[in-house]
Amino acid sequence: MTSHDGDLPDADTLTAAVYTNGFRALQPAIGSTGYRTHPFRQDALRLASDEGRVAETFLVNSRLRRRDAEFEASVGLFLSEAGNSLASAADRRTDDADAVTLPPVRALPMSLGAAFAQRRSVRSYTGEPVPLADVACLAAAAAGVTSDSPHQPGPFRAVPSAGALYPVEVVLVALRVTGLPTGVYAYDPRPHRLNPRGGDAMVAAVLSGMAVSAELLMWDRACLLLLLVGRPWRSMRKYGARGMRHVFLEAGAMAEHVHLAATALGLGSVDCSSIYDDEAHEALGMDGLYEALLHVVVVGSEG
Repeated sequence: MTSHDGDLPDADTLTAAVYTNGFRALQPAIGSTGYRTHPFRQDALRLASDEGRVAETFLVNSRLRRRDAEFEASVGLFLSEAGNSLASAADRRTDDADAVTLPPVRALPMSLGAAFAQRRSVRSYTGEPVPLADVACLAAAAAGVTSDSPHQPGPFRAVPSAGALYPVEVVLVALRVTGLPTGVYAYDPRPHRLNPRGGDAMVAAVLSGMAVSAELLMWDRACLLLLLVGRPWRSMRKYGARGMRHVFLEAGAMAEHVHLAATALGLGSVDCSSIYDDEAHEALGMDGLYEALLHVVVVGSEG
């Protein structure tokens, strides 16, 4: 807003400007402190050459440019018969005697349009358990096989994957699921089953790495945490640094499928990036590089 003559800002705007300038670092000496908030880092980028731009560097390094012979050759390798067999082999697993066979996936009791309209981020849960049949629907919505025929190159899944390489795995931390012991399970899409990874101790270790309080997001009363775990080199062997973009895109699509399925099932869900990565990787036995936690979806009975 301006004054009546249209030239000068009004008193409130002037006061706000003075207040903001009074607390804004005009020339951040970023090298003089080890405590650097994100706004402070952003301000310092204009003046300090020693402050790395890690996220922006990823965007630059994963750009696709014309006449990139190395990229074209790498992609071409996967278009051969041998390359296609490697892609399909990535979807096969060994038998696990302790695997839990999931119930068949049933049709969701809600149209896609209704799920779009009703989806909300839910952070409050009752602590009531969910049936194993609902977990089967959620896992299949994220990574389930929708078509598998010997007449096609490989099984099709609910979410598209660049090059059908499937670098993102679904790992479930089961907290309150009827018919399923508390534990950590990896979802195996082709036989539609859960392979145990760990029990109560692993669950406790994962939960201890949550960076958001249970008062703000009732993960302690949720039914399960759905972890999206990436193996970036599955994609990067073909697409290079750009493959990392494909990994994140796939994880995002999987998360949204889970939210829509949870909405259709009458459950609450919310995205959560507030988990300490190093602690989660240690708890899950991952190195955090070749196998890394990408994202968490919290699901529970809505409170």
